[in-house]
Amino acid sequence: MTLGQWLNSLSAMDHIILILLYSGSVYLSKITLETMIDYYNEKKQYNKFRVQFRITPAALLTLGFIYSFFIYKILDAIFEFMP
Repeated sequence: MTLGQWLNSLSAMDHIILILLYSGSVYLSKITLETMIDYYNEKKQYNKFRVQFRITPAALLTLGFIYSFFIYKILDAIFEFMP
């Protein structure tokens, strides 16, 4: 079964669960990246010559995907409502 066939076989509730899961994971990745940037700035003591990092969409969505994968596996082991 391909990814497209799998997505078409899901119900509306399954789609809502997966969207909420991924949205929460993207939010967690945003918090993680902001915390890492703040930690770096503190370690460099806010020097004006430090590298200025920013959150890019690629980093945000990649880390969000990793978080969603781990959260999905944890919830799948606990509950039976996960698609």
